[in-house]
Amino acid sequence: MVIFQMQPVHQTSDYLGPLPLELFISIITLSLDSVSPRNALDRLEQLRLVSKTWLETIDSTPQFWTSIPNDSKSLTRIKEWIKKSGDSPLRIISTILMEPIEPFMALCYPLAHRWQSVTVSGFQLNALAFFDRPAPLLEELHLLGVFFKPDTSFSAGPWLPKHLKSLRLHEVTYSSGKLTIVQLYDILSASPNLRRLDLATDFEGVPCHRDPLPFPVLADLTVSAPQDQNDLTSAILSMIAAPNLTKIVVQFNNGPPAAVLLLSISWLKRQTLDQPRRYDIIIAAGSMGVFIVPKGGGSCSSEDPQLHLSWQRHFSINVLIEILEELESSVPPHAGMTMELYSTHRIVDYLKTPRIDQDGTQTWPLSNLRSIRFKFGGYPPNFDPVSDFARVRKDIARITTLSTGASVLTSILHVWDEASMSFVRGGDL
Repeated sequence: MVIFQMQPVHQTSDYLGPLPLELFISIITLSLDSVSPRNALDRLEQLRLVSKTWLETIDSTPQFWTSIPNDSKSLTRIKEWIKKSGDSPLRIISTILMEPIEPFMALCYPLAHRWQSVTVSGFQLNALAFFDRPAPLLEELHLLGVFFKPDTSFSAGPWLPKHLKSLRLHEVTYSSGKLTIVQLYDILSASPNLRRLDLATDFEGVPCHRDPLPFPVLADLTVSAPQDQNDLTSAILSMIAAPNLTKIVVQFNNGPPAAVLLLSISWLKRQTLDQPRRYDIIIAAGSMGVFIVPKGGGSCSSEDPQLHLSWQRHFSINVLIEILEELESSVPPHAGMTMELYSTHRIVDYLKTPRIDQDGTQTWPLSNLRSIRFKFGGYPPNFDPVSDFARVRKDIARITTLSTGASVLTSILHVWDEASMSFVRGGDL
């Protein structure tokens, strides 16, 4: 809901003729939502030049001025934006590293009681110099490249309100060193109502063995494991209990060790979905995504539970095979699997090689696989690495290849035809 605030001394007819003032404000608001805060302010400044009535309307509408970015060299202009915002909740944004951050934060610091969202990128910025006041409206806190002084109590103090909904910590340091796992635990324990958590920071210390922290409304979790920190990443995931999680992204520099891998896959096993209809798997050169589609659902959406595991391009495919085998053991017998591959060489070899049990029984890898699509780009027209695979895996109902062009219109789809034992052109993309 948009709450309109305006000066009562003016009548609509005095302003904009037949156009209702509320409609005018809605139109301007929609136009500002489509651009960045910096560009939104530039657009407002241009619209103010249309006429005197437009200038008065825009200047007397506080919600137009609630995003305060630090990318102007004039502190006077920033003061004017803050003044025009009235008493509205504020979005404080400082992401341009070329701009000095301390003067900007000094201007915003007395307004902590109005902060609704704060995003700060500031190397060598002492965070607690500006986060030691109560911020009762704060819902989003994104800190990138800041540090905390020693003797900071992370589990107490006003800088982390319990109603915080989104927390992002990237390259955050403690004094001149790294945050410890214990300090991270204290930070998370102070924010039980998080809906989004994004961690990409070096940690140190022995992983703490404490009970997992409950996050009943956490839906989106991203954890990036820095160099040689995979064990600590496993500890981070272990301290989070999020029964309603719909997306987890785990990124690795060197590839996940078994402990982190199993921990990520176990999230899938703990889902209480009502008979999932299928598991969609998308594998690219550097990442993998798993989308769980509930029974009766259509194509996967952002609301469907997802697991993303990603690593650098050069990492061994053995990790990918290990993930696929874990997924196979996780998928219920009634749920099919679909797969989309952007890289084929070793994966095809794995999928078309049967397993021989001790009693001589032959089974295929990913026996729940119902559909698979291979995507190619930049190869000659006669490039065909998967026909042998299609001839062997007759248990898969639909096998397609897509030679990708510059656009969907130039992409060519081929479908495996069992009668001719070849790929034929046609079908839906």
